[in-house]
Amino acid sequence: MFRQRHEAKFEVPIAAVFTALLQVLARRRWASEPWFEAAQSRPPVGGRYLSRNGAVLRRGRVVECLHPVLLTLYETLFDPPCRVRLRLRWRLEPQETGTSLLLDARYELNAPAYLNRRHWREEIYGHCSRMLSAVRSALAEEGGQGVGVSGQRIGSSSMTVTNTTAVNGKPTFK
Repeated sequence: MFRQRHEAKFEVPIAAVFTALLQVLARRRWASEPWFEAAQSRPPVGGRYLSRNGAVLRRGRVVECLHPVLLTLYETLFDPPCRVRLRLRWRLEPQETGTSLLLDARYELNAPAYLNRRHWREEIYGHCSRMLSAVRSALAEEGGQGVGVSGQRIGSSSMTVTNTTAVNGKPTFK
């Protein structure tokens, strides 16, 4: 069994990070499942999902969900003849100035996947990194960390207003 650990720190409360995490996960995993209700704040324990990304089929289930502290998923990735079993565990810990999000990814490979273990290590590392950056993006869209970002959003026809702080401490709008 192989293991990877990832960590990200956020300057927002733990509940906001947990909500953003659930939004990011639901988008690619269980949003199309019949048991999923958008109004519900968390997925039900035991909920199963199935998704496809290119040639890789992802089948998984929610193992535990303790709001707003812990979320564990068991997943199996099928890319014939390779099979990868994943245990993804997100743990949120309050810090003095915000929240720390820890992602522990444990995985085991079948024989064909083991022959290509470098590829799978990089794929899982990339997936975990993209997940953490997607949580950061979701928080920025909610306005928690989006102050100071200027320019146009993709698909938007209007410019965004940037709130910056001048040297004297007074806010200025550009």
